[in-house]
Amino acid sequence: MLVLLIQAALMFLAIPVTASTAGPKFVIVLVATLIGFNYGANLSLFPSFTKDLWGLKNFGMNYGVLFTAWGVGGFVLSRLQAMLFTANKDIAGKGSYQSSFITAGILLIIGATLTLLLKAPSTQPRTS
Repeated sequence: MLVLLIQAALMFLAIPVTASTAGPKFVIVLVATLIGFNYGANLSLFPSFTKDLWGLKNFGMNYGVLFTAWGVGGFVLSRLQAMLFTANKDIAGKGSYQSSFITAGILLIIGATLTLLLKAPSTQPRTS
């Protein structure tokens, strides 16, 4: 949940950072770097998340399904981002990423909220 909330905060922070033409340019690099690190942190949690929730018996299949869903989300949401960017072009033809960051931030908050619905893994050891 924490990783999702940090990523959501970074999405909302990216709105004024990418819109600003003044100020030091290293700030946008810093925010982009933090987004990338957090993305990797989230991805590194998937194997342990899969094992803790569904055990080791079908770990390979379950992790494959989880990782495939991650890939489908990346494909679908990158297309959505392109559509949002195009839809937000001004008269000069300059697009904006603001709606893309807002959409990503809201989806991350929804994901963090959904973690509250997860049940704790069983404390009994799994035999198979």
